[in-house]
Amino acid sequence: MTPKHPVAALALLFAGGLACVQEIDKSSGKVAPLSFKVEIEGEAGSEENPLTYSSTGRQFVLDIRAVDDAGETATWFSGQVQLDVAPRGRLAPNQASTVTLQDGQAIGVPVEIVRAHGATNIWVEDRGSDEAPGSYATGLSPTIHIAHPTLREINETDIPASSPLDGDFVKVNAEGRTLVVTGIAVDGFYLTDLTDMTAGFNAIFAHTHSRPKGVEQGSVIEEIIGTVTEFYGFTELGFPTYRVGGKLENLVPVEITGDLVDDDQAMEKLESRLVEVRDVTVCPLGDGFATFGQWVVLVDPAGNCNNGQGGVNVVSALSATGFDPADHVGGKLHIVGDLRFHAAARPNWLLYTRGDDDIQITTK
Repeated sequence: MTPKHPVAALALLFAGGLACVQEIDKSSGKVAPLSFKVEIEGEAGSEENPLTYSSTGRQFVLDIRAVDDAGETATWFSGQVQLDVAPRGRLAPNQASTVTLQDGQAIGVPVEIVRAHGATNIWVEDRGSDEAPGSYATGLSPTIHIAHPTLREINETDIPASSPLDGDFVKVNAEGRTLVVTGIAVDGFYLTDLTDMTAGFNAIFAHTHSRPKGVEQGSVIEEIIGTVTEFYGFTELGFPTYRVGGKLENLVPVEITGDLVDDDQAMEKLESRLVEVRDVTVCPLGDGFATFGQWVVLVDPAGNCNNGQGGVNVVSALSATGFDPADHVGGKLHIVGDLRFHAAARPNWLLYTRGDDDIQITTK
């Protein structure tokens, strides 16, 4: 059978009882590149002095060489190789995903990556094409060290109900910062970075999947690691591991006003924050209360109880057990709680109270 491509013959070598397969370029007799050597021109940071985290992109200049089994440049290799960033980061939107090597190398290649954090690498792989499968030789750059993202950098987005680091395994940057637990749930806790209060996006829900151990309201978290996930538009840090430090008192909520409640982008900045609503009107209880224990209050006096516009859902059955919203329909309340989003809820924003003291009666 005549091979369709120059790189076709296989040589089976044995060393120390282990077998490995190598491809031979029949036109030259050279062994196909077993790897690519990837070098970075300039700084790549270090574990002690990482590069600054960047959400807008960071450019590196690469020197890429195809390397044969003797460790020499495979000058006979020419073609496109695929670029990737792993385990943390991605190519910038306008960055080409391939690089062309000529005579075994490509020197001074600018590669822009975004949302890289921690220790990561730029990968090169000869995947070939459907018409001409590649050798699948691979190579990776020296490790790039970039600072871990803060809670704001994990959350900050122009697209409500999303996270730019969705799916990433992240160590939150807690160095020199104060991360405090504002509320405890049956399946996790709400965490706010008190060092970064002005721009918003500075809180997250740590989803422990069961009642969290070793934390309480006011606990300071000195270290936390987990996977960023989106649950119906609500950003979570899934299956976290964490270390608890001291404790703070007198956590201050931020007020949600009638002007704010229908602005999803503004509300997104406050997701998972400790918030309060004042002099809100309790709507008649609907199906959401019977099914999910959710009851609606109008934050905007011009809101509509029928469609939830101008309002938020309140969830209090497991925390404020001494309060029955059925007794206060049409009345006015002052409520404190942690803010959540759920794409299927109406209204989408939910206030989870932490205890009986979080609900105060203004008027009957």
